[in-house]
Amino acid sequence: MRIAVEGCSHGELDAIYASVQRAEREANFKVDLLLLCGDFQALRNMSDLDCIAVPDKFKQIGGFQRYYSGEKIAPVLTLVIGGNHEASNYMWELFHGGWLAPNIYYLGAAGAVEVGGLTIAGASGIFKPNDYEKGRYERLPYDRGTIRSTYHTRRYDIERLKQLGWADIVMSHDWPNTIEQYGNTQALIKRKPFFADEIRTSTLGSPPLMELLQTLKPPYWFSAHLHVKFAALMKHDATPPASSSFQGPAASNPRSLTSKTQEQKYENPEALDIDLSDEEGGQASIDAGATAYDERIERSGRIAGRLGDKGSKTRETRFLALSKCLPNSDFLQFLEVPSPEDGELSKMSPVGPSQRLRPSLRFSKRWLAITKAYHPYLSLDMYPKVKPPRLDDADLLRSIEENEAWIENNLMTVQSSEGEDADHPAQPLQANPHPLDVCRVQNFTRTAPSVHEPGGLEKGPPPWYTNPQTESLCNFLNLPNKVNPSPLIQNRPPPQPTHQGRFGNDSFDPKLMKLGQIVPAQARGQASGPNPLLPPDGNGNGGKRKRSDSDLLLEGIGGDGDRDVRDPAQIDIDLDLDEDAEVEEGGGGNVGPDPSLPPLTLDDEEDGLNLRWGEGAG
Repeated sequence: MRIAVEGCSHGELDAIYASVQRAEREANFKVDLLLLCGDFQALRNMSDLDCIAVPDKFKQIGGFQRYYSGEKIAPVLTLVIGGNHEASNYMWELFHGGWLAPNIYYLGAAGAVEVGGLTIAGASGIFKPNDYEKGRYERLPYDRGTIRSTYHTRRYDIERLKQLGWADIVMSHDWPNTIEQYGNTQALIKRKPFFADEIRTSTLGSPPLMELLQTLKPPYWFSAHLHVKFAALMKHDATPPASSSFQGPAASNPRSLTSKTQEQKYENPEALDIDLSDEEGGQASIDAGATAYDERIERSGRIAGRLGDKGSKTRETRFLALSKCLPNSDFLQFLEVPSPEDGELSKMSPVGPSQRLRPSLRFSKRWLAITKAYHPYLSLDMYPKVKPPRLDDADLLRSIEENEAWIENNLMTVQSSEGEDADHPAQPLQANPHPLDVCRVQNFTRTAPSVHEPGGLEKGPPPWYTNPQTESLCNFLNLPNKVNPSPLIQNRPPPQPTHQGRFGNDSFDPKLMKLGQIVPAQARGQASGPNPLLPPDGNGNGGKRKRSDSDLLLEGIGGDGDRDVRDPAQIDIDLDLDEDAEVEEGGGGNVGPDPSLPPLTLDDEEDGLNLRWGEGAG
């Protein structure tokens, strides 16, 4: 299976897909799967901008809304995880995973699926020790703290992933803590000198993700977040490096097609998450947390062996981090990974010249069993009243095995209620799809309006949406929907349908107005008075807002004629097969600090996050 991996997306879907297709044309191959490692920014409308943690002056809708609305279709099956700059309200709708748009599947806060027979797991978000033990307490409308804490990883999700026992590929936004010690650390510091202190103190990256890596021992691990390409080779039967001075042989990348590397002059730090919460003592907490996590690593490894997984046979993990989508940036990597379905795909042919074969996308039976076993411990409180038991707890392991048997006996013979895969035209469903085929259970459904639909230009906190995909998955597993249950269950009236124009004078089909699909403008407070879900505006008008003409002038929503569209061909792709795991010594130009630039400092009167974005961070 040929896989393309991309680092941070930052809303640049058009450029990413154009780069993949250009490489396909020039090298005469087809990509079967695209992996996007976070900061996806699935912004559907103006309200979603209220739920992304970036300074206001950098908030832009981006290109995703075209794929959400159906104006464009993703040309290749795409798997997505979340980062630290996301439309968190939409990601929360699909906490357990689901289609963000046709042919674009989100793995959830944590998740695992089987693509072409390969198990691919993902961990969304970034690590902050102060939030790691907390529940999923964040609610709309987000405040200054919860808009960031909502994308922080939780122990609940990492421990669920550990119970997999095995994965062929793991995706994370954050780096596993100390993974840089298994690659060319000096070259990394040369390119990103502001990482030096964290590397020296072993505080770069996420300690829980290193636990997960040592538990699953996957052959491949892909990350993003730090906006630099970096490869490492972790040999699991070797003695770990003693300190950050480790300068072992550089790990070689998988044999691949890679975007061209061009060293740039020193720039200020990008993508280092600046914690703007009111909590103090962040560095001390990090050190204490790292010590606590280190003590559990050995036990995690024993658990993996007890589960009888294939990870004990894995000798090494190839780690690769990639940058964000920009010209002359190392943001895209192509590689071939043998899969159980390679033989079947080679015998099949596309239905038409404009279509491509899509590998199977199925739920992981093991992951579904884990989801059922852990569901009672999914807490919506800040401080969970009941925490999951130890990973090696006999009752917990027995519950997972019993749920796996339940899935085998009750779900493996379920017949599809859908006759076709209309929302995923890249490849029609087979006549008899597998019982765990994702499209048997989840089909893409729009919940919020896109920018061109009634209510799509309204600003402010978005309303509550119950996502039918989450409902379907919970019903499939016979679980209650804790994430976003129907307003009827919460004793709130559902939105009332109205007849309003969709585009110009076109009529709005009332058949579309089902609970969980597009909520009309009237239900969102656009034209029918105050919105009870929004705070008052100070004039006694409830949630009613007056829209100014400037609200209509948003970059990226008026078609290509209204915005400065970068030619995707500007992104230079090197189609030579190589193994460029390290930066050649002395061959990268001026990579040291530019003496003409002042050092990066955080003044008391300047917001750190605004400063970072002002310097070009993502």
